[in-house]
Amino acid sequence: MVMRDVNIGTKVGLALLNDRWYALTLSNLGQQPADFMVLRRRVRGLSTLKLLTVLAKMSQLGLITESDHYQYQLTSTGLELQKSLQALEAWGDRMIVAMH
Repeated sequence: MVMRDVNIGTKVGLALLNDRWYALTLSNLGQQPADFMVLRRRVRGLSTLKLLTVLAKMSQLGLITESDHYQYQLTSTGLELQKSLQALEAWGDRMIVAMH
């Protein structure tokens, strides 16, 4: 079978991980709730408005949940994507080492 394009699921995943703000936000969240302002300080260079936009999109995709007090944490789906990002990072690191 000849593939001429990746499937829609691959495109969605790559689009999300290819945007550094989504990837950095995903990397800085976990199972424990993180306060908005703490998250804002962790992801340097990201404006407050952009962080709100990123969090809204991640919430829409079911990757995070938000509490009443502007606390954010990853859902099980978000944790799964975070692990995929970590695996991709580890693979990239191995490739860099192998090229030297």
